[in-house]
Amino acid sequence: MKKMLQGAVMIAALIGLAASPSQIYADHSFKDLTGIQEKEKIESLHSRGMIQGVNGDEFQPKAGLTASQGVTMIVKSMKLNLDGIAFIKKPEAKDVFTRVDNDAWYAEPFIVAHYNELDVPANIDPGHTLTREEFIYYLVAGIERIGAYPLPKIYIQISDEANINPSYQGTIERALLYKVTALDPEGNIHPKGPISRAEAAAMVYDAVVFVESHQ
Repeated sequence: MKKMLQGAVMIAALIGLAASPSQIYADHSFKDLTGIQEKEKIESLHSRGMIQGVNGDEFQPKAGLTASQGVTMIVKSMKLNLDGIAFIKKPEAKDVFTRVDNDAWYAEPFIVAHYNELDVPANIDPGHTLTREEFIYYLVAGIERIGAYPLPKIYIQISDEANINPSYQGTIERALLYKVTALDPEGNIHPKGPISRAEAAAMVYDAVVFVESHQ
C-alpha cells in the first residue's frame, strides 16, 4: 500500500511538471497589483503566457514600458512567428537592429517583429521608454498583420491631434475604432506621453479580445 501511495505521489509530481505554461502562470500572481485598475487584464494575459513580470513577484505596473518589453508583449500576444518565411541563413538581430544584441533575451521578438513588418526602427534603443503613440503604432501593426478588419467610416475628434506624429495618425485612429485604446475625458490621447506597463498591458488585452472576436 505504501508503495502504491509513493507511486501515486510520483505520478502526480510528474503531471505537475508537465503542466502547460498557462497553468503554471495561473498559479502565480504579482504582488504589486493591489489597487491597479488594469489588474484583471494583466493577470489574464499572464495566465496565458502572453506577458511577464519584471521579476518573479513584481509586474511594476506604473513603470514605463521599454521598447524591448513592448515588442515582446506584442509578438507574444499576437502570436507572431517566422513560419512560412524562407531564410538563406538563420536571421540574427544584428542583421537588422544596430542596438539589439544577438544574445539578448528580447532578440528573437525583435527579429519576429521585423519580419512581420511591425516597422520597428533599425536604430531603436531597447531600453527606450515607449511613448503612447509609438506603442499604439506597433500594436496596431501586429493586429493588422493577422488580418484585415472592416472599419466604419467615422471621424474621431482628437483634441490633441496636433501633437500626434503624422506617421502615426491613421494608426491611432484605427486603434480607437478597434477599441484597443480610448481618449481621456477631454478627448486627448497624449501621444507623446510615456506609456506605463499597466496601460500597455490593458491595450494588449483589448487587442487580443478584438483579434479573437474576428477569427
